[in-house]
Amino acid sequence: MAKFFRHSNGIGWLKITWLELAKYSGNMMPICDECLKDLIGFSNVVLIPILNEAYCPECGKKVLERTKSYPEDKPIEERREKFWLNYFGIKEVK
Repeated sequence: MAKFFRHSNGIGWLKITWLELAKYSGNMMPICDECLKDLIGFSNVVLIPILNEAYCPECGKKVLERTKSYPEDKPIEERREKFWLNYFGIKEVK
């Protein structure tokens, strides 16, 4: 089940399963957008809406650390977060 989080740097991200990613994308063999590792079997894929990319847990942690939020990107960031929250039926963001 998808869960939404906000990193200490303000970047929103979701923890999803590889099956949730595969169902959305139609790709039954998803890979990490950083290291290209096979994500099959992962229950903790990191999906970062502002980047519109999914990562294995190790790369997701590194990418979140280095990602910055820019004021000019805020409308895109909010729109993408809203899309994913709606897609996964997440109502309340803590």
